[in-house]
Amino acid sequence: MDRGNPLQDAFFTRLFHGVSDAIYVIDPDSSSILAANEAGCRALGMSAEELIDQSVLSLNQDVTGPNQWREISAAIIAAGNYTFMGRHVRKDGTDFPVEVVTDYLEYKGRGYLVSVVRDLSEHHRHREHLTDDELIRALLLNESSDGLWDWNLQDHSLFLSPQWFRMLGYGPNEISSPTLDTWRNSVHQEDLERVIMLLQDHLQGKSSRYEAKYRLRSRDGHYLWVHDRGMVAQHDLDGRPQRMIGLVLDITESEHYAAELLERSQRDELTGLYNRRTGYELFERFLRDCRRDNQPLQVVMLDIDHFKPLNDDYGHLEGDRAIRHVADELRRCLRADEWLFRWGGEEFLLLFPGMDRSSAHGMMQRLLKHFNVTPFVTQGGESLELTFSAGISGFPENGNSIRQLVGAADRAMYRAKSSGRNRVEG
Repeated sequence: MDRGNPLQDAFFTRLFHGVSDAIYVIDPDSSSILAANEAGCRALGMSAEELIDQSVLSLNQDVTGPNQWREISAAIIAAGNYTFMGRHVRKDGTDFPVEVVTDYLEYKGRGYLVSVVRDLSEHHRHREHLTDDELIRALLLNESSDGLWDWNLQDHSLFLSPQWFRMLGYGPNEISSPTLDTWRNSVHQEDLERVIMLLQDHLQGKSSRYEAKYRLRSRDGHYLWVHDRGMVAQHDLDGRPQRMIGLVLDITESEHYAAELLERSQRDELTGLYNRRTGYELFERFLRDCRRDNQPLQVVMLDIDHFKPLNDDYGHLEGDRAIRHVADELRRCLRADEWLFRWGGEEFLLLFPGMDRSSAHGMMQRLLKHFNVTPFVTQGGESLELTFSAGISGFPENGNSIRQLVGAADRAMYRAKSSGRNRVEG
């Protein structure tokens, strides 16, 4: 056989193709499939020629990239043997649960990985064994979408199900004798104290069950969001907890979706700036902090000059582009600790925590000059000079609440408009 295939002997070739379990010969460096027996081809619905063009990365849903593969390959070579629970993908795109036992072999100076794969979905063919509690438990542990854990508080040993290891990119037997530290060392440092506190609250009887959302580090260094819950299952004669059992579910996708929805709800769709509702929330926080620290806070209300004629003459699409132009230029000129919000229509609100009135005036004058030399260009190529009028108010001299400060800034802005526009008042 070509490609340096070690299966040269006719007897072993016949043996290779005659066994009922799928067998794959894999390049440990690239994860490419070098050979597959007939059962392996049938399991994936591919011909031998089609399989040779595949790799572990394309066939195994739980191996997500070259970096993870390199770590798994190195672990197999170091241990000589590796067991992995995962899902293989057929040619038609469907997947099925498998147990993969992989050995590292050398032949004529070259290393190979040989994987024997058993399709776990075929267990229904052995119904006579389903009265065996051990088999039922094994099936539940392997097929459950949750990672089950069982913590012995007496010796601190920890049982982790194959799905727990699979979620994090490990083989079920790769980490021997896991303890609480195995789990603790995988929890994100920013979450650990909170999660331990929730765990202790349950162990001390302060809560009826333990439940937490936090991040767990996977094998490749990335973090998964998980929903972890459990409860004490056994006490000693004095009522002290002896055993705790729980389930961990990977909720990374839903957490990312929720974070995306939250971010979108906080932003103005046209400009990408924080919207008015978020502005009120942050305003309240900054105002509270400035009261506590006895620091000033400057508030600026800004309105684009002559916006209605521009909108009427050039159309709403150009009006929207003009608003985005102003937002982009303001954002470009501000520092990270200077906050900008779209307040509504052509109005913007700026917050400068810790800044005095003189510095805020200086900042707004520089912005006025910047806009005088940064025209807005229509889609037709016409350059239009956009200016703004702005009003400034400050805590504590102009008020002690959001309503008072926004009202004072708004009145100052209208004084700027009445005085000829393209200016700052307050």
